[in-house]
Amino acid sequence: MEYTFGKRIQGNITTEMVKTKDTKHSDLKGSITIERKYPDNIITDVFDVRSKYLSKEDSEGNCYDWYIIDNHYRYMDKYSPDKDHIEEMTTENSDGVLDVASLADENNEAITDLADYIAEIESRVEALEG
Repeated sequence: MEYTFGKRIQGNITTEMVKTKDTKHSDLKGSITIERKYPDNIITDVFDVRSKYLSKEDSEGNCYDWYIIDNHYRYMDKYSPDKDHIEEMTTENSDGVLDVASLADENNEAITDLADYIAEIESRVEALEG
């Protein structure tokens, strides 16, 4: 479904509106959130539907519906095509960091055990020499 936002002027009154285009008529109600992804950004539109005021069809089978809306705001997130890949890599790397940390803990335990063993041997040698 395509969405086109604009203004509707009727007499001295200006209202916000949205037009939808699809192969069938829409029936928007309540609060609506629309997220559209593009190669360089994500656009999120949020608005409240007040009423549908017009519906039409064209000869190509497209259906159009116009709505009066309010509380419309748009949020644009600058987006890199590699963002999803970077997030995946970050998750994989954080798992790898945990694996390295657990290996380091195991190595530290082995080093501590070895140091204790060497200290015990040294004390036995001193006892024998003593």
